Amino acid sequence: MIKKILASVVLFGATFCTLPAHAQFQDNAFRYWYSNDFRESDTNNGKNIAKNILSFTHVDAGNKLGNNFLNVDLLKSNASDPTASTDGSTTGATEVYIVYRHDVSLTKVTGSKSFAFGPVKDVLITAGADLNTKNTEFAPGKRMPVFGPTFALKVPKGFWDISLLWDKEWNNNGYAGHGVEFHSAAMLATAWGIPLFKVAKAPVSFEGFGLLNSAKGPDAFGNGTKPETLLHPKVMYNFGRLISEKHNWQIGAGYEWWNNKFGNDNHNNPGSCAHAPFVELAIHL
Repeated sequence: MIKKILASVVLFGATFCTLPAHAQFQDNAFRYWYSNDFRESDTNNGKNIAKNILSFTHVDAGNKLGNNFLNVDLLKSNASDPTASTDGSTTGATEVYIVYRHDVSLTKVTGSKSFAFGPVKDVLITAGADLNTKNTEFAPGKRMPVFGPTFALKVPKGFWDISLLWDKEWNNNGYAGHGVEFHSAAMLATAWGIPLFKVAKAPVSFEGFGLLNSAKGPDAFGNGTKPETLLHPKVMYNFGRLISEKHNWQIGAGYEWWNNKFGNDNHNNPGSCAHAPFVELAIHL
């Protein structure tokens, strides 16, 4: 199963990389990152879990009006986060998590400068979805569309976006034996990539993302959910520039704090709060 999923991710990335370059800007990257301090709310009573994660990220200014963002994560856990098994084996679970966003610039659509004000350089309308699947007994199958405005902030270099999004989630709960439709929720999301300085003529950048999602109503057992917080900052060093100006190869480290993961109450479920330092290698194609 792992080989099939990995081959699919690589093929998906290769397809994007070989598309005609009609976009004004395009970046494709493969990332590997690791931590042994992840947690899951449905397994192992809150004990830490080691995960190897391979990601493919595609970003482009796909047309004159807006942008595309796609991220595909392939997450492989150790035995502390086991697969669903009928023979007592303790193989680590495999998860695929996909995030897609498309935004349209109101400045470009209207030709008006009224969407640039104060610290905001543009307002965009964002739509997209989160999707996931994982081969555990819980057997999640997340389907979550999102929609709302994004504010692109003025920064000297790089970017910083803040979004106010509506989202609604449908998921599966293998323990309950049925799916669940959650209430609509409000999400405050942010993403940034800001150059800091250079070391040996190679740039260091501060990158990451975060979100605050409101409570989304009862879960599959009728228990109330809690507001969810995720912060994922990291510092990356582009060591590829030491070889050539054409290379964008990064290495770095970060820290992921995930509280009330997927809306689970961390007071009743210790696995729903994680503090996970991680290391990362990124190769931009």
